[in-house]
Amino acid sequence: MNEALLGLLIILVISNIYVGYRYFQLKRSLQSDQAVENAMEELSRGNFDSTPDHPIYSQLSAFLKRTMEKVSVFSKDVHEKGKRLTEQGEYATEKADIVRAAMDEVGRGLKKQLEATEESSAALQEMTSAIVDLSNRSTQIADQSNTTLDYTKEGNMKLETSIAKMNQLNHTLKSTNHAIKNLGEKSQEIGTILNVITNISEQINLLALNAAIEAARAGDHGKGFAVVADEVRKLAEQARQSSDEVAAIIQGTQKETEVAVNSMEQGTVELEETNQAIEEVGNIFKEILSSTRVIAENNNDTSATAEELSSGAQQIMSTFEQVTFISRESVEMFEELTDISDDQLKTMDELVKEAESLKHLKNDMERFLASNRMKQGKTIDGRPA
Repeated sequence: MNEALLGLLIILVISNIYVGYRYFQLKRSLQSDQAVENAMEELSRGNFDSTPDHPIYSQLSAFLKRTMEKVSVFSKDVHEKGKRLTEQGEYATEKADIVRAAMDEVGRGLKKQLEATEESSAALQEMTSAIVDLSNRSTQIADQSNTTLDYTKEGNMKLETSIAKMNQLNHTLKSTNHAIKNLGEKSQEIGTILNVITNISEQINLLALNAAIEAARAGDHGKGFAVVADEVRKLAEQARQSSDEVAAIIQGTQKETEVAVNSMEQGTVELEETNQAIEEVGNIFKEILSSTRVIAENNNDTSATAEELSSGAQQIMSTFEQVTFISRESVEMFEELTDISDDQLKTMDELVKEAESLKHLKNDMERFLASNRMKQGKTIDGRPA
């Protein structure tokens, strides 16, 4: 389009220069200003045949005729290109309006996406903080669980030691109880022996009494025997008294031994019950130890998982911040693109206006060419007037 306009302008400039040059030549040749003016008037009306018979005028007439024909061709070319330019401009403007509307819709969507991304980023930030807090708490719980496990292990070891000592004490009590029972049995045997000794002492006492009676009957011959019998009786009496004292001691010992045996038996029963209870506590403690170990292991796993989750959440948060930053940049770039699109749309509107100006220029050229008809009643391009 610009090349056609440039060609048309060049033709018009060259034509003006050539016509001016020929005008001065013709003026010098004809030596009459009125004749030159009449000839030029005929040429301006498009009458290229009714001219003075002069070579310069004929050349000028032929040149102007060819010039008008070229101007007509260029005018039609300008008209066609201007028409296409107008159609393309209107089509481009229509499409640009559609694109602008679509861009506005996309821009609103990007802004909504940015708002949603920022809201999600804030929510993710809160979730990340909660996960970090959970990770810290899980670590504390894991530490406390490990400490509890250590205490439980120590308590279980002490309980096992107590059970071993209780078993040893139970064995000692049983041995003591057995020894006390044996002592009771021996005391009973001693009591039996003392009864025998008491009986013997009583019999000796009776024999001594009988011997004293017989010695008294014997008179002086039995005095020595009476003294011996009396001494035997005294010894028998002392033996009986000692036997009674020992028997009393043995009876007291037997009673105390019986009480001790009963107490030991009761203590043994209670110790066995206590030992059984301690063993049950030991079994419960073992279960507690096992459960505590499982809890500690689970807490350690939970703590490790929470740390991994915290690390992953922080990575996601970092990625989300990058996404938010990119979304914000996208919105800014889209706004810049929208401004550029607005500028292009304005340029298209101006281009359409320029095309309308070309159409007006073409119409003016058509009117100019139509007014300059040839003498035969035809236009320069050969069409009927």
